[in-house]
Amino acid sequence: MKPFALLVLLLLPSCKLPDINLATPKPIEVNLNMRLDVYQYSGDQPKDKEQEKSLAEATDRQRNRQQEIQTIKNNRFVGEDHRGLLQLREVPAGEWGDYVKRTIEAENEDRMLLMRNEAQKNNRELHEVQKEQWKLRSERAFKGEYIEAPGDKEGSYKWVQATGPKEKQKKPD
Repeated sequence: MKPFALLVLLLLPSCKLPDINLATPKPIEVNLNMRLDVYQYSGDQPKDKEQEKSLAEATDRQRNRQQEIQTIKNNRFVGEDHRGLLQLREVPAGEWGDYVKRTIEAENEDRMLLMRNEAQKNNRELHEVQKEQWKLRSERAFKGEYIEAPGDKEGSYKWVQATGPKEKQKKPD
């Protein structure tokens, strides 16, 4: 068998494989049509009558929730943050903790609804309205309530306890 294997090895390099043409006679043509539609997304804002109704309902819910929010603030579980929202600082244990979370979430949803409406109605940026609400709520905070105050660096904030509602300055006669 050795001579046969030697013969195969000698003949193998002399065999030529057939040429395979990989070029295409005609280039591939691709037709691409595109359409671009631009829409302005207005969010999940309700329409006129619905919006008025939901805004009035949000205001009523806030009014009805006011005492509960004050109790939570007095217990130092939440503070007024720089976006005009309530922020949980500490979550109480048990069912009371779950209740506090739900109440704060509901309050923040209503606040955001009202602030978005204010921004849209007056053609202002949302962050401007939030900053305005933050200042207003910080000025009205009772002594000991947590509020966010500007930090040492620009754009930073720190938690401080309010010194009490700021009195309005009387205009001189």
